[in-house]
Amino acid sequence: MAKHVSGQTPGDLERLESELEERDPVVDQRASAAPDPATRSTSELAAELAAARDEAQATFARYQRLAADFENYKRRTRQDLAERTQYANEELLRKLLPVLDNFKRALDHAPEGVDEKWFEGIQLIARQFEDVLAAQGLAQIPAMGEKFDPSRHEAIAREETDAHEEGTVVEEMQPGYRLHDRVLRPTLVKVAHPRALPS
Repeated sequence: MAKHVSGQTPGDLERLESELEERDPVVDQRASAAPDPATRSTSELAAELAAARDEAQATFARYQRLAADFENYKRRTRQDLAERTQYANEELLRKLLPVLDNFKRALDHAPEGVDEKWFEGIQLIARQFEDVLAAQGLAQIPAMGEKFDPSRHEAIAREETDAHEEGTVVEEMQPGYRLHDRVLRPTLVKVAHPRALPS
């Protein structure tokens, strides 16, 4: 009998091929382990689809919450920054108020015989000073003739009178100021009070 080039007879090769066919290939074993979509029931597929949909909805809801939180954070940050910018000079302006008070007192009590041109120059400087403060948002709080407002006025005296309605500001003792919408210093006022009835 002729030998194969490798030293094996044709009968030996046939025997080996037969043995290999009887074995399960590794690829076939792996393929058989995976579920066949065609053999899965409709209820199983529907359950998986519902679970995937629920997970997607939950993920989208988390995204919406995160997006809303981020927008709120950005809005608060903008508001904080705008407020810090708007009231950045608050402490400086508060310290300048006594200087402004003394400036006005000096002008109100200028000595007689002072040079008129010099006095007009000082008045111009005072107006410039007030304009600079106003440009920073400083404004005087109105008081005379108004109803007493504890958020803007501070009553330090009262006057018994029938000429004004009770609670009306009849005299301004010291001007008050606000920075934009925030009161820096309340106006010191005298408030009308009805006369006591004779006993």
